[in-house]
Amino acid sequence: MAIWWVNQRHTFDQELAAGILWAPKADKNGNRKSHWTTMTEVRVNDTVLHYASQRVVALSLVTAEAVDARRPNDLQSDWEDDGRLICVAYRQATRAVHRDEIPKAWRTEHSSPGGPFKKDGGVNQGYLFRVDDEFGDRFLERFGDRFEPVVLPAEAHDDATNLLRRLLGRDISTIKGRHNRVLEVQPPYARVATDRSPDGQLVSIAEVDFALRLLRKNGRVSIDPDKIGHRSSFIGAALMTLPSAEVIEGRPPSVAIRPPGKTGPAEGCDQSLYFDGDLNRPTTATQRREQASLRQSLLGSAAEAECSICGETYPVRFLITAHIKLRSLCSDDERLDKHVAMLACQFGCDALYETGYISVGSDGKIVTVVPPTDGALANQLTRLAGRSCGSFTDGSRSYFEWHFANRFLG
Repeated sequence: MAIWWVNQRHTFDQELAAGILWAPKADKNGNRKSHWTTMTEVRVNDTVLHYASQRVVALSLVTAEAVDARRPNDLQSDWEDDGRLICVAYRQATRAVHRDEIPKAWRTEHSSPGGPFKKDGGVNQGYLFRVDDEFGDRFLERFGDRFEPVVLPAEAHDDATNLLRRLLGRDISTIKGRHNRVLEVQPPYARVATDRSPDGQLVSIAEVDFALRLLRKNGRVSIDPDKIGHRSSFIGAALMTLPSAEVIEGRPPSVAIRPPGKTGPAEGCDQSLYFDGDLNRPTTATQRREQASLRQSLLGSAAEAECSICGETYPVRFLITAHIKLRSLCSDDERLDKHVAMLACQFGCDALYETGYISVGSDGKIVTVVPPTDGALANQLTRLAGRSCGSFTDGSRSYFEWHFANRFLG
């Protein structure tokens, strides 16, 4: 995970609006610049510091690596048109960081060749420079709270005690694949079992809470004993249970929250969910890699939301990201389409839809089977029949049509 400094004096507004970085491959004379070719070194989940008018005005998270792309029309035309484009998720500053607020010692200590700073602490001319980890960590620690908050799932805003209580009795895996299980939660400690300590050892809940606060502030946490305590492996495993959490490889690795919305290469940055490789990844059980992003696209940071079937509002922990069309029969493109999923509550609606007792007709209203007897099932179906489905749109229509034709029992 690297940290980059980009100078955007004339291009910030345009690149912000498009959610991109763009640099030419060469100038009008055919000369290639090192601060342009650095675009090829940027990787997904790297951090970018955006500098314009002598201020750091935004942070961003890289969501797609560089692709060949023609110069966007809004950018200045005194460059060659052939260039490279990177997709990023911007977080604008609520209070920009002026260059002079960054201690001069930080800048002069990190004025290595190819970096953004001169020996006198000024800023080099050029586009994209890598900064070393020490400078990046210092900057984020001092100024990170000046930038728009990371959009986190509601579960990440819960306190550490409640997070651990939700994990009671569950087997969770560390980044290296070792098994942990939360046996009890009695503040100020939780007792956690491992393969080596099946009876469990005490973990300070305060250490988990500290890591959660870092996640809320920066959108990622280094799973490093020097930064979050000697039980960092377990803490990383607990954070990985949050929706949209993923591991960022490195030494040390990090746990990060994937940015909301759909991202992809070139002009499709905001139009498709971005994944590298197969959608299924083998672990102790196959994980649905796109599920967290679908859930995030439906919920964002909401703490509660409506069930698309019954229309009742529930805390998000009681809502399931339900596939409208059976996931195992969806193409990869369909699995990445946010319209393929809806929120269904655990109080009957998800099960009734999954088993085909209810479906959605061509008019967007819920249809039900005729139950063979009276009773609770009949009452529930009667209550739902004729309701408008909250997720029925032009984008989801074909998926509901599939369900009606293939799963509905009526």
